[in-house]
Amino acid sequence: MAKMESTSRTVTVALVLCIVCSLVVSSAAVLLKDKQDVNKKIDRYTNILAAAGMLQADAGIEEQFNELVTSRVVDLNSGLFTDGSVVTTVKCSTVAF
Repeated sequence: MAKMESTSRTVTVALVLCIVCSLVVSSAAVLLKDKQDVNKKIDRYTNILAAAGMLQADAGIEEQFNELVTSRVVDLNSGLFTDGSVVTTVKCSTVAF
């Protein structure tokens, strides 16, 4: 009788299983990317509203945020609000905390 459980068969089954699982995981990551981005945005809005004490449990997060929060740009040199038309980026390594 031939040996049914050979080493090559075991390796083949393990390899096929690894490939199938990796395809499932990578497909799920790609298909759920948009939903993850929306959830990140809603989580950020929720944290901002909660920190400001303006979070209401009975209303939608995006509606609350758009109604209650206004984005403004502050000039860090003067501490005053700017019109936001000119925004420069600064590397974190160059800023002293």
